Amino acid sequence: MSLQLTPAAAVGVLLLPVVWVALGMWINFDSHARGSDHPGVWGVFAPLSGIVLVYYLVWWRRGRSRAYPPSRWERSSATVAVAGIGGLVAGSLVSPPDPVSQLIVWPVAFACCLPVAYWVVKRGV
Repeated sequence: MSLQLTPAAAVGVLLLPVVWVALGMWINFDSHARGSDHPGVWGVFAPLSGIVLVYYLVWWRRGRSRAYPPSRWERSSATVAVAGIGGLVAGSLVSPPDPVSQLIVWPVAFACCLPVAYWVVKRGV
């Protein structure tokens, strides 16, 4: 079986680092606003490790209030991160269990999840 990198799959491959960077930026901005001494550490390690990401989202951020409201960059990066993760989940549910097929479906699912992610981030859910 040959894995062919079609232009549609290449878009999916290029979308992966965009979502990772957006997730890291959002966690960096959010942890800085919540008074972390090392927001860059959170921003680097949370996207790379699911355990650190879950710890940050479920435990660390729960008891700390924000010092200031989210900026435009923070909301934009959060929107891209939520749409990327939502698109990845939706794409894996509707596409065959083939990695190339999932890379082709992911950008479409990402684009469909962007309005929902914008609404979720704007409401602050």
